[in-house]
Amino acid sequence: MAKEYREKPPSSSNMRAQLSRIIYFYAGDVKGKPDDDVRRVLIINLFASVGILFTLPLGIVALLQQKLLLGAVLIATAFLYMINHVYLRHTHNHKISGHFVIYPLYALILYLIYSGGVNGTGHVWLFCVPAVALFLHGLKKGLIELAIFTGLLVLMFYTDGPFSSYDYPPSFRSRILFAFAVVVFLSGIYEFSMSHFNHELKVTSAKLKLMANTDMLTNLFNRRGMYQELEKCPKAYLLLADVDFFKRVNDEYGHDAGDYSLKAIAEIVKAELPDSALASRWGGEEFLFAVFDVTKQQAFNIAEALREAVAQHEFCYQDQRFHVTLSFGVAGMDNKISLREAISLADSRLYSAKRAGRNQTRHG
Repeated sequence: MAKEYREKPPSSSNMRAQLSRIIYFYAGDVKGKPDDDVRRVLIINLFASVGILFTLPLGIVALLQQKLLLGAVLIATAFLYMINHVYLRHTHNHKISGHFVIYPLYALILYLIYSGGVNGTGHVWLFCVPAVALFLHGLKKGLIELAIFTGLLVLMFYTDGPFSSYDYPPSFRSRILFAFAVVVFLSGIYEFSMSHFNHELKVTSAKLKLMANTDMLTNLFNRRGMYQELEKCPKAYLLLADVDFFKRVNDEYGHDAGDYSLKAIAEIVKAELPDSALASRWGGEEFLFAVFDVTKQQAFNIAEALREAVAQHEFCYQDQRFHVTLSFGVAGMDNKISLREAISLADSRLYSAKRAGRNQTRHG
């Protein structure tokens, strides 16, 4: 029995590699660039590539047909898009590059309408303008430019003199303008809906990211969010704190009182920490803080200031008054001591402070 051979579907790694090659071809090296910028660079270069594929062959055909001016205009537009493609790949300046896509397109279409193009077919390229204009310049600016562009079309169609266009039949001119207005209207609706959708998507994404990285009780970073922030920092001092006898607070005053005390501690330390510091609820009744551009002694002094501020604060929950204290372990992180090593050192010193009687700070 003959074996049946089936083509294996491409693996996800191969698909990612192919996508990376496509992105590199159109956008160059985009590592570290925001996703929205990469998307705009890709699409603008796709516009430029499509422009080259259409204008260059048509320009060559026009030259072969002895239509020298039309051929020169088309080929010049193609070369301008080629230069723009190279410029955008190297600079990623999609705002400037977008101008070099849309404004030559406006000029080219107006020239094709004016001259009639090849055998009076210049108007057929008119309808690609609205989508490109609205994508590149947004709804408001795009519609203003399209209104000016429509006014120029009306001037060319319905006035005599140097600006009058190719001799299109009068009824044909009105149909061109009406069809163009319909395309502008539909493109505007689409751009509005997409802009609204993208805005809502960004807002939702930001909220989800905040929720994923934030402790909902204290509004400090959670463990995941703190890790992500600290991984960006080459050097810092870590202050790991634990609430002393926290179980006693829950047992004597209730778990709601325990939650209240954690939120109150978070507010106290946020007021005491330097503006550049990071604060997180590390888990349970543990907090992790990071301070920057300080010496070892200054980091110790900050931990002591936090400890004393909490110790002196009177917590009041539903007419129940009580005090809590913190124990601290302090460790430095730099190019010799990794983040995980620093956290481990701080944890070890924290439990040394616990064993020594609590409500104190230990550092190396």
